[in-house]
Amino acid sequence: MPPAVTDSLDIWAVDPQIGADGSISVDFLLPTGIYINLDVPRDATISHIKQLLWKQAHAYPLFHLLMEIDSYMFSCVNQTAVHEELEDETRRLCDVRPFLPVLKLVTRNCDPGEKLDSKIGVLIGKG
Repeated sequence: MPPAVTDSLDIWAVDPQIGADGSISVDFLLPTGIYINLDVPRDATISHIKQLLWKQAHAYPLFHLLMEIDSYMFSCVNQTAVHEELEDETRRLCDVRPFLPVLKLVTRNCDPGEKLDSKIGVLIGKG
């Protein structure tokens, strides 16, 4: 049986040429309409990527119009063509596997603690 061949265009697959610590060029769209392109490690967590973006965004115009960093989360289109909001910031970028390396920074609809309370309530059967 021939060895498994990975798609050469799949930037999220482990590639011996890229290595585990390789960087991927990701496009970010801020709520202010500013576009930022950054090279980020493919196995970085979403929270680490958000910190890198925030440091870079200080140098761009309209940064003063942004709220605090915890008021935002990323959204993207994943490999199954579904719009996904990345609320769990412990996930790695290579696990999220966006269709294209484009992440949009969007405001959170409510406090993350409220969503957690809601999920816990559903799990224990509380209305």
